[in-house]
Amino acid sequence: MEAEKQTVKNPGNRGRFRVAILLLTDIIVLYGILALVLYIYKCFGGEYDLTILLDLWLLPLAVILCNIFSRLYCGSIFYPGAGCSVVEELKRLTLSVLGGYVLLFAYLSVTRASGNYTRLGLLVSMGFSILLLPIFRYWVRSVLKYFHCGEIPVLIAGAGLTGSILGEELKRDKYFGFRVAGYLDDAPEKQGASFPGGKVLGNLDSARDIARREGVDYIISTLPLPAVGKRLNDWLAFFQHVMVIPDNRVFPILWVHLVDIYGLGAIEVGNRLKRPLFRFSKILCETVIAVFAIIFLLPFCLLLALLVKLTSRGPVLYRAKRMGVNGTKIEVWKFRTMYADADRKLEQMLAENPEMEKEWREKFKLENDPRVTPLGAFLRKTSLDELPQFLNVIRGEMAVIGPRPIVEKEIEYYGPHYEVFSRVKPGITGLWQVSGRSETTYERRIALDMYYINNWSIWLDYYIFLKTVKEVFSCRGAK
Repeated sequence: MEAEKQTVKNPGNRGRFRVAILLLTDIIVLYGILALVLYIYKCFGGEYDLTILLDLWLLPLAVILCNIFSRLYCGSIFYPGAGCSVVEELKRLTLSVLGGYVLLFAYLSVTRASGNYTRLGLLVSMGFSILLLPIFRYWVRSVLKYFHCGEIPVLIAGAGLTGSILGEELKRDKYFGFRVAGYLDDAPEKQGASFPGGKVLGNLDSARDIARREGVDYIISTLPLPAVGKRLNDWLAFFQHVMVIPDNRVFPILWVHLVDIYGLGAIEVGNRLKRPLFRFSKILCETVIAVFAIIFLLPFCLLLALLVKLTSRGPVLYRAKRMGVNGTKIEVWKFRTMYADADRKLEQMLAENPEMEKEWREKFKLENDPRVTPLGAFLRKTSLDELPQFLNVIRGEMAVIGPRPIVEKEIEYYGPHYEVFSRVKPGITGLWQVSGRSETTYERRIALDMYYINNWSIWLDYYIFLKTVKEVFSCRGAK
């Protein structure tokens, strides 16, 4: 038993270091935003001394406590492991900030000290905190990933398809902070073989010995559930954390809840597409966004339209035929990025070049498309060619955020998924567009579209919006 206690080289310290960095980041950002807003207020004539920040100690304390209870520090602040999903974190972080400021306002009212502070300044600080906290957390995680700091080593039990996918995701993931120490598998031909993130270090029965040697107290199983049941008790006697990943491709992920019904484990799946209030709120928000976008971007769009007209012959706008909601055909408006006779050239090129024809058949895109004008290449790279699609949103044909619009020929690639895919409007931006775009495989695009539809929420849209801003400025994956 004593040997079991000395399981590993204290890998929990790496997770606790990560927790400490995230906690410190939250405090610095909250105080930094308050200091900046109060300083700006002072510059415009307000009588404020920045030392009053010391009197606002309740705000960071309240937010940090809310974050701890919401599992926003690697799950458990004392025994770090996996926290909630990135979208769920966005939701909980927003609610934590709101809760912290509500407590602050209540405290200032009870102590009759509210007259010493600018309410508008505090409200502005709250808005900036909601926006900037997730961004700064992302930057901090990126730095930790770059320097390999605070990473929690994990063993993956099962080097099959699911295990390989998990290893590939964890290899590039910045959010959870996991590092694959290696795989476990009983197949003789896989022993010593390399997989994404590491090698197969041994069979399933050698989990304890390998964990001691590699300094691991976290195991993730991608095995079939019957195989997990045989080893779960043994793993729980040694590992501090055991995660089980079943084949959940048929389920939504964000809206699955574990329910205990008198000792019977149950899974409840929520269908948010059947809730009219949620759908109405999305339509309303996106219509407002589209109206404001058209008003504020009109001068810029007129300039782009002039440049398109001056740099090549043909119409300013290109009306691409796409599939809309419930299988209806719509015309998606874009700034023209190709030469006027692009469709005729495409047929000729595909007929003359088998390799190009294969690429088009697989991706419905060409890596080096000769039909694209020089200005068009810039518009595509920056995604500015899609600005006219806000008109499609006003017309009720598209959403601001949704699955990518597809042509009729792509329906066959979606197979049985198309029935679900066609229930929602295509979007100007979406999960595929912020997840690598042209750098992803076609199968990955379909998977991302289906994930979005099955897991939609206003918080997922908010996450995609923040990622869209980042992707547009980095021009990553756009072609």
